[in-house]
Amino acid sequence: MNKNTGFTLAEVLITLGIIGVVAAVSMPILIQNVNERANSERDANIAYKITQAVDKMRALGLLNSSYGTTEAFVDELQNHLKIAKRCDSSHIAECWPTAKVIDTTGKEYDVSKAKTGKDLQLKTNTNNVGLVLADGGAIILNYDPAKGIYDVGDRIDAKNSNMSLPVGGGKTKEFAYTTPVTNALAYVVDVNGRGGPNSQQADKRNDIRSFNGAKFGKGCAGTDVEGTCVYQVASYTPSLNPSTCSQAYSWCVNKDYWQGAMDACDAIGMTLPTKDELRALAKKGQEGIPTTGMFWSSSEIDSSNAWFVFFNSGNSSNDYKSGQYGVLCVGK
Repeated sequence: MNKNTGFTLAEVLITLGIIGVVAAVSMPILIQNVNERANSERDANIAYKITQAVDKMRALGLLNSSYGTTEAFVDELQNHLKIAKRCDSSHIAECWPTAKVIDTTGKEYDVSKAKTGKDLQLKTNTNNVGLVLADGGAIILNYDPAKGIYDVGDRIDAKNSNMSLPVGGGKTKEFAYTTPVTNALAYVVDVNGRGGPNSQQADKRNDIRSFNGAKFGKGCAGTDVEGTCVYQVASYTPSLNPSTCSQAYSWCVNKDYWQGAMDACDAIGMTLPTKDELRALAKKGQEGIPTTGMFWSSSEIDSSNAWFVFFNSGNSSNDYKSGQYGVLCVGK
């Protein structure tokens, strides 16, 4: 005699309940993994497009000399990369999907303050340029004039062409990414617009990615010496000394390099160190601090003379403010 068997209603409900619990636990993790992989794919796609554009510039002989500013570089880049919108440093936030982001420290950061490389924790103080690409990717870009000069025939090493990016679940994947032609570029990119979490914290499924070290927030643009940031200015412009010289006379060459040094540090939110501060830095011998050269201090003797320091010995001397000495700036 055959007997029909099956599940009772209670058994079916219990099974459905278990499936529901498992789904409730696993779905958020699954969604996070999917989002993380999608973010990495967008990140790699943007980096690859920029690399292709810059490599095209190299092939046309457009990287055989340095561009003086980020603006000048982007003037040429936009001929090889599809850009929907461009913003200068004064309107940088207009090219970013949100007014504020979460930086790597977990603090809220106002995007409108990201005006120069220093505001992206870079060593260059050239102005940033905001870009919205044709595919919607938002970028705040900085160009370093001291890097990345390539000629048409230069061999480009492809060993860095892949990058390991997170795809969820603690796993990574190799994506076609970049080559050395982009050494002069650094940028932050929001890969999913307003989608959130609008964070650059790596442990928070970050959708704001870093290229060549660019990160939101103030950082030491030079060398950290026991909590003091020391930054060497590559070049600066002297100030005309109105008390002894007039621009009306073409023969007048009495330019105030000391005041120019003061102005150069002030322009990047730092200060020219005193004679004693410079002597202390020279004697530390820390990596990243010059071991030779002569540098202006903020210590004056009178309206025409100021102190400078020899970094090979730590000794100090003084000269007319028209002396052309190096500039080290300090700040917190």
